[in-house]
Amino acid sequence: MMGMNFKPVHVRQMAVLGACTVALLFSGVRASGEILSADLNAIRSVAEGDWFRLKLELLGLRLSYPAYRVHLRLDEGNVVSFNFWISTPLAEHLEQAGRGESERVLAYHADGISSQVSTLVREDFPEMWPAFDLRSDLKGVFLVPGDEFDSLPEEIAVWERNGLRLLR
Repeated sequence: MMGMNFKPVHVRQMAVLGACTVALLFSGVRASGEILSADLNAIRSVAEGDWFRLKLELLGLRLSYPAYRVHLRLDEGNVVSFNFWISTPLAEHLEQAGRGESERVLAYHADGISSQVSTLVREDFPEMWPAFDLRSDLKGVFLVPGDEFDSLPEEIAVWERNGLRLLR
């Protein structure tokens, strides 16, 4: 009986020792990545619209913070459109601050988005810049979480024609 208990423990110890030995043997071997440098240096052609959409998405990520998320896109009418997703704590703060302060804060953020989009177009898309007009080429909505856990977000303000309009 004692021999039967000894054998499984011995087999487990040998398996662990074998695994450690294999790990030690390969730990000195330098692993290389699967992506080849030549593949990373290949030139790719990208349509201007696709590049603009990608740059807008990246700009939206750069403008986002924990209290809010900014999503920028080019809509079906070729207008830059943003969704400004406000977190619950910030939404509660804006509600407590009152209509005037909420309007000031949202207009501040919309102006900042406008400025960043203008800079992006001017610096990275010089062909589009002469015809770019913020009054007609940028619009957006400000959204807060719905009242219930499973309810849809609610629009609280709209940015259009370079101005803010509160909806509630």
